[in-house]
Amino acid sequence: MQSFKTNDNITLKYFDSGAAEEGEDEKPWLILIHGFTGSSQVWKKNIPSFSDEHRVIVPDLRGHGESDKPKHGYHVSRLAMDLRELLIHLEPSIQEGKSEGWRAIGGSLGCAILWCYAELFTTNPLESMIFVDQSPLQNSTLDGWDSRFCNRGLNNASALSALQTTLLLSPKTAHRGTIAACLSYRSHPLPTDNISPQTLKEDEDFFLKEAMKGNGEWLGKLMADHTSLDWRDSIAATFGKGSGSNTVVLVVASSRSGCFPAAGPLKVVDFVNEGEKEFYGLAQGVTVGWGGHWCYWEDPKKFASLCKRWWNDGSID
Repeated sequence: MQSFKTNDNITLKYFDSGAAEEGEDEKPWLILIHGFTGSSQVWKKNIPSFSDEHRVIVPDLRGHGESDKPKHGYHVSRLAMDLRELLIHLEPSIQEGKSEGWRAIGGSLGCAILWCYAELFTTNPLESMIFVDQSPLQNSTLDGWDSRFCNRGLNNASALSALQTTLLLSPKTAHRGTIAACLSYRSHPLPTDNISPQTLKEDEDFFLKEAMKGNGEWLGKLMADHTSLDWRDSIAATFGKGSGSNTVVLVVASSRSGCFPAAGPLKVVDFVNEGEKEFYGLAQGVTVGWGGHWCYWEDPKKFASLCKRWWNDGSID
């Protein structure tokens, strides 16, 4: 893996499909941003299909994977700054506003990092963003943002406190709960899933290993920040028609997510389009049933096909 230093002297690791390949400079950039307790490795099934047409960049967020584990920096805004520094490290002309053509896919927390990036730095140089199964507000609120839209379980102060305590005292228990919610065959099993005991064990072992690379206290503080943030108005302001942004958006929700009802993530489409009918050039949304919160892991072929169709002609059918 490659690495660079942030402005607060933290070493962040990232995979670069073009690090040792000729001709990669001619491909468009694609950055894949993982979620809470994950790492660049959660995208390992997706990199081969995407790297044939893109130069793929996959970072380990600070506090995750092989990147440094500092005591500070457990805020979505810091992770957005890390993203900004990584993009400039890879293509310095971004700092002068002279770059374009980047694409991004964010899963879960990765979506919030992209929303924060857009709020702080505008959507440039990202010409398209795909948001995978993340509601713009995890908590339930008194303005009607209720169980139809918020996180299924982690949506109030007591639930957050319980998670933070478990992350400190029994981190494996906390991570196993996350895994069970994020894989559709665990959270919403179907008779047709045909998941072998070996696959179930391999998936849990993999995600548990990646999650255990993080510090429970730090992760708990990060989740406290993530859960409290309300991106609804920000998304409209930074992606909507009055923002000046030309970035197109695809929202991928799941009918079998153990984290969010599909209506929550799909609200992002409404905020970007500001109530107007969907059409290519603003935002589109799709609900899949072939995977849950980690649908890109459960069926990487279908996920790649969906992304490529949308990139090529705006089709999501």
